Amino acid sequence: MCLAHFQRQGWRTRKQPMQVGSITKTFIAVGVLRLVTEGRVALDTPVRHYLPDLPIDNPWEHEQPVLVRHRVRVACGGVNAATQRMVVDQQFSPPLFPTLDGIAEALTVEAFDAADTFVVSTSCRVRAFAAHHPGGASILRVDDAIGPLVAYAPDNELACADEDPSRMTWRAGLVESLRGIPVLLHDATYSGDELAMHRGWGHSSAEEATQFAMQCGARTLVLTHHHPDRTDDQVDAIVARCRAIVQEAGSTMTVMAAAEGMLLDVVPG
Repeated sequence: MCLAHFQRQGWRTRKQPMQVGSITKTFIAVGVLRLVTEGRVALDTPVRHYLPDLPIDNPWEHEQPVLVRHRVRVACGGVNAATQRMVVDQQFSPPLFPTLDGIAEALTVEAFDAADTFVVSTSCRVRAFAAHHPGGASILRVDDAIGPLVAYAPDNELACADEDPSRMTWRAGLVESLRGIPVLLHDATYSGDELAMHRGWGHSSAEEATQFAMQCGARTLVLTHHHPDRTDDQVDAIVARCRAIVQEAGSTMTVMAAAEGMLLDVVPG
């Protein structure tokens, strides 16, 4: 038994649907592996064999098809360089990446903790700051020789309404760490009216990201990590709402939505 709604209380019945977020990947993997043990599905068979009408965006499908094995593999980063090396190698292997000799081998994998600085070159440094996300996550800030250039926060629950002292201290510290950032890419998974049902899920609303970016003094906010059920028109409507927030606040910050293939010219602060 579990509560149907944290605020309204009341017990959930067996017939009530329940959102389970990212752990659906694990459920699906277990379900498919059950079919494998029953001999009804083979791991090394192309997915299109079982789902011939499913559109698969894989340019190398004829030579290196997406297999069932690829779809049930759940990978995550670890705390040591050896585990991270394994994850990187997986990401640079078919069908996620074409076979290109020397690409994965040319990459160097380094592990560094939040608040550390990783020196890429004399003109490029990367800082990591702790994000608020189940299982842990980081916010990355890339600096050049002049100063901060861009910050990337794809999985971060700002929870601006949470007045817990520790959470408020964390948010204030994050604002200072990203003060004056020219470009901020921030998690905008939810809309404001969706937040109550997703507390603790590790993601922010577009409205929260907008307020936070203005507090940081960001010049450009790029809303990212759009909810997968969102249409382009809905994303455009969210951007319009966020631009209205900026205008009402008297800010000159630019707000846009991240899109595939987008290129941004970043001018140091």
